[in-house]
Amino acid sequence: MNRRISRLPVFLYLLFAGWFFFSAASAATFVEPVDAGRVRDRSLAAIVTGVDDVVCTGTVIGPRHVLTAASCVIDPETGAPFRDRQIMPRIDLDDGYIPAARRFVRRVYLPAADASFGPGGALESQLAIVEVIDGQPAFSEVTSETGFHYGHAGNDGLDALFYDAVTGGQMTSVSCAALSIEAGDLMPLSCSLPEGAAGAAIRSASGIVGIYLGPGRGRYIGKAEQEGIGRIITGLQPGHFRVAEAGYAPFISFVLANACDRPISYVARYRPIAARKDQPFATVSGEVDGGASAILPFKTENGVIYLRGMADGGRLTWGGDHRFAGEGYFKVAITDWGDHFHALSCGE
Repeated sequence: MNRRISRLPVFLYLLFAGWFFFSAASAATFVEPVDAGRVRDRSLAAIVTGVDDVVCTGTVIGPRHVLTAASCVIDPETGAPFRDRQIMPRIDLDDGYIPAARRFVRRVYLPAADASFGPGGALESQLAIVEVIDGQPAFSEVTSETGFHYGHAGNDGLDALFYDAVTGGQMTSVSCAALSIEAGDLMPLSCSLPEGAAGAAIRSASGIVGIYLGPGRGRYIGKAEQEGIGRIITGLQPGHFRVAEAGYAPFISFVLANACDRPISYVARYRPIAARKDQPFATVSGEVDGGASAILPFKTENGVIYLRGMADGGRLTWGGDHRFAGEGYFKVAITDWGDHFHALSCGE
């Protein structure tokens, strides 16, 4: 369904016109930090790669579903979901805290070529619904807001709540105005938000109006999109959406926090719990700066990890009674995939 601003209800037309003049007079988009402890939108989610590198923003819309921009989760070269994207609901990384809330992507729903609301053409103009895998707590266990509701842009204005990729913190813009609604439900916007905001919901007080795609660009969500999204959330046939299977591979993410005031060089040995006793251990090594956290570069479904760390040119900082080639390691047993966090001080 193609729309032009002239086809909108009169109150919407006047609102958008008013926002146009307001935004034209504004030198910059107004953006401010949000206190995560008091944030009003509890359905905000971050789309991350690595440990906590925010690449986009999403909105939890069901027990296992997140609404975002297609470019956040689909590789433009292959047309398949990125294999390194995960969802973290209700996080705040502004203080350096890395949450244990990672969800792995199972499949992605994209507008079909014959969608009544228009496929949006290029990938960068499409919305996407991400479905995460079973076997982890539903989003409803960590956020109190998991229902999708569609709203019109009323006279209360529009805003967008999102993650800033630079700081990892939550931010909000209260001046992200829609200037028109064009063919394919594309929605020119008055705002240019920081990196990490792509995929964030643009809201009025009555609900989600659209999706922020990038500087000056958005995607309107009308009744046709709403109906399709509702079908996906409730497990019905996706209708005007096509399915892209992610081929996910759940892994253990072992995050090591160095509580020392100096860099630590670590050596980690690991193998799956189900491995034969004669199966050799794999070994990885690296360095974690003082006061920083780092993900150890290994992935395994289940595992036992032996770890030791050195500082000041080789002085043992972390070690234990388990011996490899005469060197002492301490043992960490992990029984399920997902995020596991270990903070170590120089005295351990």
